[in-house]
Amino acid sequence: MVLKKQYFDANFPKDSDNATYHVGTKRGEVAARIVCVGDPTRAKVLASSPDFKLVFQKTSKRGFTTYTGYYKGTPISVVATGMGFPMADFFVRECRAVVDGPMLIVRFGSCGGISDRARVGYMAVATKCINVIRNVDYFSALVKGRAPEGRPYLISQPVDVDVELLQCLTTELRREIHPARVIACMNATACSFYSSQGRTDEAFTDENASLIDDIRNAHEECETLEMETFQLVHLAHASATRHNGWSPSIRAAACTMVFAGRTQNEFISPADVEHLERVAGTAVLDAIVACSLDGEV
Repeated sequence: MVLKKQYFDANFPKDSDNATYHVGTKRGEVAARIVCVGDPTRAKVLASSPDFKLVFQKTSKRGFTTYTGYYKGTPISVVATGMGFPMADFFVRECRAVVDGPMLIVRFGSCGGISDRARVGYMAVATKCINVIRNVDYFSALVKGRAPEGRPYLISQPVDVDVELLQCLTTELRREIHPARVIACMNATACSFYSSQGRTDEAFTDENASLIDDIRNAHEECETLEMETFQLVHLAHASATRHNGWSPSIRAAACTMVFAGRTQNEFISPADVEHLERVAGTAVLDAIVACSLDGEV
């Protein structure tokens, strides 16, 4: 990578314009209401909505794309974050750094369904989220010929999404999509698309043949798997600090399109993705502007 700007402060790098290191935005370029997506094409679909008036657009050197404008008169940003925990972490922390006051964040992503109810082409709204992480110490012992301790994958306790955002998302999605095709359930966020989501691969030692069953046995209400939501919701809870009176400055929720049916071994069609991105995307935008934001008149 060629560094084209001088950055300052090794703890939280910003350039001379006070733009952040990864997302690449500064104050005035990100709204307090944000819809985050993994796919930049999906972000463009949302920002191209007839009711979205675009006033700012930027793609950073690290691959984040930000669209900021007004949706039905309300300031809003749509940010494409890419995939996984680190990208979600960069996104939340760096947007928090350039927005004053309370924030609302909704993830509009994709997932795999791990129950008979979470079928391909359905929408899943997260009620809670758990974290599934590969236990590297287990595998280190295994490859060194020692008896591993613990389990190959660590499954966390659940964290709650914001109740009002959850209700707004569910209401708007069921308005745009047949209610039977919108389910509310616990979500699991994994550290990988492969091993920690129970996908088998003979090229690696993963010890994950029973992982989906292990997740369902630990949390039977868990019906979806993806890679970002837990970090988003966890950081929203962690935005409660002594500096703001232990009141979270971020409220977060998530909904996902079921792309992969893990129990049925099915995958969504391009036509269904295009339809869901447009229809569910409208519902997500309507939901986040319908939700109250502390301090708004």
